[in-house]
Amino acid sequence: MLQRYRVLVLCVLASPAWAIGAEGTHPCAVVVDPAARLGCYDKAFPPPPEVHEAAARKVVDEFGLEQKSARPLASGQAPDAPDPDSIGGRVVEVDYGSGRRRVVLDNGQAWTLTESNSAGPLRPGDEVVVRKGLMGSYMLRTPSGVTLRVRRTR
Repeated sequence: MLQRYRVLVLCVLASPAWAIGAEGTHPCAVVVDPAARLGCYDKAFPPPPEVHEAAARKVVDEFGLEQKSARPLASGQAPDAPDPDSIGGRVVEVDYGSGRRRVVLDNGQAWTLTESNSAGPLRPGDEVVVRKGLMGSYMLRTPSGVTLRVRRTR
C-alpha cells in the first residue's frame, strides 16, 4: 500500500500540471496582449511543420479575397508565410455568362474582369499570373502580355 502511495505522489509531482505553478496556469496565460500570448505559447509549444505548410497554403488560397482573415502577430514574431505579391496558375475555364469574363484557374480561384472593354485572349490551358495592383486592385497578365484588371469572385 505504501509503495502505491509513493508511486502516486511521484506521478503527481512529475505531471505537467505541477510544473505549471501554484496558480494553476501556464506563464503564457497571464500575457495580456493576444498576439504576444500566442507568440509565447508558440515558443513554449512549437507547432509541427505541417502547421506551417498549411498556413502557407492558406495564404495562397486567400490571395485576392477581401474578407481575408487577419492574424495578429506578436512583436518580433514573423508571419508563417508572407502575403505573396502574385500567384500563377493555368486557366481551366473562361466563362462569359454574366456579361463579364470570368476566369477559373486550376487552383479553384475564380477571377472576373472588372472592365468590360478589356481585350486580351484567354483560353483554357493558358498560363497566367495574377498580381497585386494599386489601391487593393489585382491585375491578370495573359500569355500574350496583356494586363487585365480583375476581382476575385471565388
